[in-house]
Amino acid sequence: MRRKLAKIVSVCSALMMVAAVCPLSVQADGQEEVTLTVEASQEIVNNIPYAFSEDNIAAFEEKYPYINVELVLNPDAQNTSILQTKLASGQPSDLICYNKVSAENELEVAKNCINLSDEPFVDNLADKDILTAPDGNIYGFAFEIKTGGMGVVYNKDIFEEEGLEIPKTYDEFLAVCETLKADGITPFYGPFKDVWTFQMWTSSTWGYYVAAEEPDLWDRLNHNEIGWDEIPAFQESLEKAYNLFKDGYMQETVLSDDYNSIPTAMGSGQYAMTVGSNTTVRDLLNAHPDKKFDMFPYPIYEGEEEYMTISQLDAEFFIPNDARHTEEAKLFLNFMAQPEQCDRAQEAASFVPNVTGAREPEFDEFEGRLYEEYNKTGKTVLEMNAYMKVDLNDLWVYYQDMFAGAKTPQEVLSAWDVTFEELMQAKGFDNF
Repeated sequence: MRRKLAKIVSVCSALMMVAAVCPLSVQADGQEEVTLTVEASQEIVNNIPYAFSEDNIAAFEEKYPYINVELVLNPDAQNTSILQTKLASGQPSDLICYNKVSAENELEVAKNCINLSDEPFVDNLADKDILTAPDGNIYGFAFEIKTGGMGVVYNKDIFEEEGLEIPKTYDEFLAVCETLKADGITPFYGPFKDVWTFQMWTSSTWGYYVAAEEPDLWDRLNHNEIGWDEIPAFQESLEKAYNLFKDGYMQETVLSDDYNSIPTAMGSGQYAMTVGSNTTVRDLLNAHPDKKFDMFPYPIYEGEEEYMTISQLDAEFFIPNDARHTEEAKLFLNFMAQPEQCDRAQEAASFVPNVTGAREPEFDEFEGRLYEEYNKTGKTVLEMNAYMKVDLNDLWVYYQDMFAGAKTPQEVLSAWDVTFEELMQAKGFDNF
């Protein structure tokens, strides 16, 4: 984001409320200047650059010269609590960017944000359903129709040099790991210092398991009809991940290495696989244009190799009820939801637009293969996180406890079961 277009404010504490608000001044024509604050996590801004296209923001500021756009960045691990605190205190930013289903559950957008169902941009949506909340209203705008996915990101060059095929079962996966380890290559790079990185493993694998084997399981968990530690398949997934670490198929420093270290680690040739998404692959290809990287589904459960796990709708923009500049925020969304702006946003990153009249993306070979093989054919399942009604940060911390040797996989699930019940009670859900 160009600083002359959008000042960036790093928010490191939920107490830093005033950082998102600047005093008004008056232009020569008598129009009051407005600072329109847009708040998001660092992860969302990094992973979904088209939603924060600097050229689009420049065009918006040119059309509305009295409005200055300011981006407020929150640390990933603290983003949810910061936004919840601001919403509860009546001091939110003018726009907040969050994942759709999580926003409905964790931020309670139906209660805390403006109903946008009658805004002009809604009439030009290619698919209204994907933005529709459970109560039938539309509370936000997102540029895309979800594509891509999450899985095992791998170095194709290493696989080709070692004569390895993409594993389709967990036994085949372990055989690949053993071959790599025997040849001096660490099979799997675990960047688990950030609490959110390992959860891509569970959110993907558990999402597939429930979709394939127990479609009502999320409802049962959310109605306290079953405990997290009563689901053997969840423990199995954690045990398989921990055993990779314990058996030397991961580096010893999993809790010291963060997500940002992936390009260097995976480009070194010392590691063959890691957790990630299509965005991770894209970052690797950009960082190492002389190397080949790709992704395959996690082969943890039977049949999982046939499906790509997709995340919930990312980067949806909402306007809080207590925002200072609601009309300017509506102008921003209606401006961005035009074909011209979607086309311009494609320059930042390719995506399938949810705006009628916008051009289709020009995918490269990698993105095109994912789209044709999984997204277009419907061979996708939705990640676990999309079904959760509370903040999952404590669960992610328990994952770190597991890799530190402080909790067994079973103890992770038992600890989360207690915390989950407390969080659901605090939010007033029935049966807790």
